[in-house]
Amino acid sequence: MEKKTLVGLNKSRRHGLVTVLIASLLGLALTPTAQATATILGPFSAITTVMGVGKITVVPPTSNSNGAWTFSSSNLKVATVSGNQLSILSAGSSTITATQSAIGAFTSRARSTQLRVNPGAPVIGAFPPISISITIKAFKLTPPASTSDGTWSYTSSDPRIASVLNDVVTANDGGTVVITARQSNTLNWTVGVATMNLTVVAITPTVGSFGDISIMKNSVASLVLVTPTSNSPGQWTFSSSSPEIASIAGNTITPLAVGKTTITATQARGGNYASVKLTMVFTVQGVVPTLGSWANVSTPFSSTLLDINPPSSNSLGAWTYTSSDLTVATITSGRINTLKPGVTTLTGIQAPSASYDKSAPTTMVLTVYGTPTIGQWSNLEKVVKDPDFALVPPTSTSPNSWGYVSSDPSVIEIANGIAKVKAAGVSTITATQSASTIWHSGTAQITIRVYGAIPTVGALAPISATVGDAPITIKAPTSDSTGTWTFTSSDPKVATVTGSTLTVLGAGAATISATQGASGIYSQSNTLQAVLTVKAKANPTPSPTVSPTPTPSVSPTVSPKPTPSPTVTSPSVGDFANLKITFGTVAPAIVFPVTSSVAPWTLKSSNSAVVTFVDTIIQMRGPGIATITATQPATANTPLIRKTFTIQVLPAVAPTKAPVVPVIKVTALKRIITISVTGAIAQVTIDGRAAKIGANTVKAGTHSVVVWIKGKATFTKVFSIK
Repeated sequence: MEKKTLVGLNKSRRHGLVTVLIASLLGLALTPTAQATATILGPFSAITTVMGVGKITVVPPTSNSNGAWTFSSSNLKVATVSGNQLSILSAGSSTITATQSAIGAFTSRARSTQLRVNPGAPVIGAFPPISISITIKAFKLTPPASTSDGTWSYTSSDPRIASVLNDVVTANDGGTVVITARQSNTLNWTVGVATMNLTVVAITPTVGSFGDISIMKNSVASLVLVTPTSNSPGQWTFSSSSPEIASIAGNTITPLAVGKTTITATQARGGNYASVKLTMVFTVQGVVPTLGSWANVSTPFSSTLLDINPPSSNSLGAWTYTSSDLTVATITSGRINTLKPGVTTLTGIQAPSASYDKSAPTTMVLTVYGTPTIGQWSNLEKVVKDPDFALVPPTSTSPNSWGYVSSDPSVIEIANGIAKVKAAGVSTITATQSASTIWHSGTAQITIRVYGAIPTVGALAPISATVGDAPITIKAPTSDSTGTWTFTSSDPKVATVTGSTLTVLGAGAATISATQGASGIYSQSNTLQAVLTVKAKANPTPSPTVSPTPTPSVSPTVSPKPTPSPTVTSPSVGDFANLKITFGTVAPAIVFPVTSSVAPWTLKSSNSAVVTFVDTIIQMRGPGIATITATQPATANTPLIRKTFTIQVLPAVAPTKAPVVPVIKVTALKRIITISVTGAIAQVTIDGRAAKIGANTVKAGTHSVVVWIKGKATFTKVFSIK
């Protein structure tokens, strides 16, 4: 191998090649060496602790080797190492190195981390309380034991009792103070604090009374206060809590304004006696103002603020007002804010001013009245023989009671809010809500329509008459109702009807219609029709005419033959068949009777709510009975033909459905009663007053909830609301 090639190899590889060459030259056999395995170390986490913990255990980094660990500290003033234990000696930082020794095929590896030691809280010993006599003027404080070497300083909670200068306490007065000892921080330790109670024992002086004083404003310019008696020689001083009412200079007090102030007399420490304080109330009275009357006020509920007009007064003091019921009205900056209809008492007090004292309270009554807001009240439909039912009034912002009046007691009779169905017809129900001090009266109206049974009536007989006949009394059809019959004529030129009297006026045909009005449990009847036929009065037979004998000289006159009049043939007419059909099905075709007339038939229905026609095709409109008038007009050879028959439309057959059972749910939470009803139309009352489906706010107390369905109280429950 060339020299330049060996130079290019790294040191280890050159050493290996040299060894191989030497062994080859010497003829020696080489034993192969084991390949070294690299030791892989995980992270070595930083270590943070505080002074005072003593020792901590070092956790080495993770490793794929099981070689032994040794640790070292770069700063032995901060921490020393023994095995895997660090002894913390001082605040500061040090580098901790973990070294894992080689073992087997694993090489030795090392990894370092930072140790941070922060100052710790010093451990402070007892700082016991001290009690001394006031005769001991001063003494030196002994600080508590501490692991810190920081310097101590002291403060007193009340230097008037005991003051501290450096570490020397001076007793100034009897009492107890808190002495706070504070140790400054150092390199290794944070600030330390300790407290103790220091009691200075002194004699409590025996003092006399210090009574309250009252004077009239401007009665004196000033007066001298008499110091209370005391067995202490201490000096007395005086102070006023409200100098604007009365000021003090020395022991002279000067009244300045109407009002009250607290005068404090303080006796300083004297000898072995502690200080003492006494208080009294100094009252500067003024002239009581003379007030005029304060008229009561009645006002409508409104969002507008109302000015308050106070009573007259000889004082100029400001007025303050309060309301006895803040739910009715509040006072804002001397103005009334009404919140709801109600009654509240306003109280006014006038403040002192100049030489006038505070006034006595004066009151007036504020009445806030409202006009109720009435909710919707729905019309009702009933059937004869329905059970009695309670009238549920509309909702109203007024809580007052309701009264009811029926416009037709023969249809609906009302007693104590209970309606009784009497007969078929329509009645207007007027509900009136009573007025009160705070509510105007309110009204609402509904109509209750009562349907009766349709009476069973007989036929209306056809009528024949001749022009000139006397008036005819129409015979009413038979009926199980006692209702009054009404008759009409379709052609007043042929005949007119007044009541049940028919008066013939001319020849021809007319349709007489009869309808029976509602009565009792029966509603109006179906309309019946019959044909009135009026013949012309017959002419008398004329006398024969004698022709004169013709004069021979005159040629006889030949009379022309008269044109024969057309012959009117009375047709032979059959009857129409009455029809009975079901609403919603295909209507049958009408079969017309055969006549000798060629004129087209026309059809007219007496009740267009049941049947109408398009040409001669039946159009069903709804269940019921209609009388159909079929007319074939007169022609040159045939007279007018009119026939009647009935078409009864039966109700559609509804598919059978399972009855819907109403679901009623009523819950009470706090002061809200919530009502829900599904599967029916319902009305609700709470304590006999109309309520609503949904949430109803009530007051505390017992409340009765009733849910009405079809006039029947279906649900009743009493709730107790706190």
